[in-house]
Amino acid sequence: MDKAKRVADDLRKCADILHGLADLLTEDADASTAKPEKPAETLAEKTEAQPAKETPVTLEAVRAVAAKIARAGGTEQVKALIEQHGADKLSAVPPAEYGALLKELEGIGDGT
Repeated sequence: MDKAKRVADDLRKCADILHGLADLLTEDADASTAKPEKPAETLAEKTEAQPAKETPVTLEAVRAVAAKIARAGGTEQVKALIEQHGADKLSAVPPAEYGALLKELEGIGDGT
């Protein structure tokens, strides 16, 4: 019986080992089918992903640049740009046009 007991103990050890291997294989299979975790975004990536919010151009900002250009002798150029935007005076320019007008003004003068 002593030999039979040793064989039974060896079989139990083998069964424990096989059971442990089966658990490891199951864990590996679960891990390979699971969705991989997305790496955390860096601050730079978050910043690039979000478009910068533009502050709306105000009439005062356009007026300041136009006045500097006019004082430097560019009155006729300023008037021409205002007319191109469908107005006879700066205050009559539609607010939606302020950004484009400001860029054009900065293109003809220093604007600072």
